Amino acid sequence: MGRVYDLIAPVLGVGIGVALLTVLIFLVLGRFYKYWMVLVYVTWELLATLGFTIADVFIHGTSTTTATTRTGAQLWYARLYWTNDVIVDLFRFTLVIMLIYMASEGGRRVSRGLLAGLVLAMLVLPWVLFEPNWRVVALAASHIRYPSTVWFQSTSELLNFGAAIMNLMLWGTLLASRRREPQVLLVSLGLGIVVTGTALAYGVRHLMGQHEFRAVGYLFMNLTQLIGWLIWCRAFLPARKPRMKLPETAVASR
Repeated sequence: MGRVYDLIAPVLGVGIGVALLTVLIFLVLGRFYKYWMVLVYVTWELLATLGFTIADVFIHGTSTTTATTRTGAQLWYARLYWTNDVIVDLFRFTLVIMLIYMASEGGRRVSRGLLAGLVLAMLVLPWVLFEPNWRVVALAASHIRYPSTVWFQSTSELLNFGAAIMNLMLWGTLLASRRREPQVLLVSLGLGIVVTGTALAYGVRHLMGQHEFRAVGYLFMNLTQLIGWLIWCRAFLPARKPRMKLPETAVASR
């Protein structure tokens, strides 16, 4: 399974990149000022996806390796990949919080301070719950300390499970609101599929004991991301301008 994923990972990466680029274009053409956080997130996700996909083609960063066969470039790819993964997951959690605030009609039902506190808690909790187990990575003549891969994985899993739970709260808020917007529902649906799929993917990787089959988690995660971003394409699709109707006198004169 690992070899199969090595072959299709770049294809999935390109597909996700195209979907994100489409969302970005639709946002710029539409009401991006209302969804400015989505615009920032999509831009970051797009650049990161393209960058890691291109790097993977040249250095095979996602290939199954061991400590003895892994190159220095692949080691740095893994460190940067997991660092970006945590940043992206924090972006997603913050997005859910912002959508909850938007759905609560300006914050009359949900306290802004409470939502900000939840984001702050997610910044602190990983350092409290999980042992970083710092690793030293050489860079030129200097050395940089990084948390272990297990810490990054546990943090990403926590952020995605938290975002999935908060997304359920968002859906409850939307269903209770009389002024719910179909666009917000679609954005919430796409984001919910992404964070839930990512959280489940990490769970699958924890349950799978054999190293070769851990790629199943990555494959499931990439597929759910692609589905989520396609839903966002539908959510931000610019509305068609209504056709101008000819006056009845003009029609009658023909």
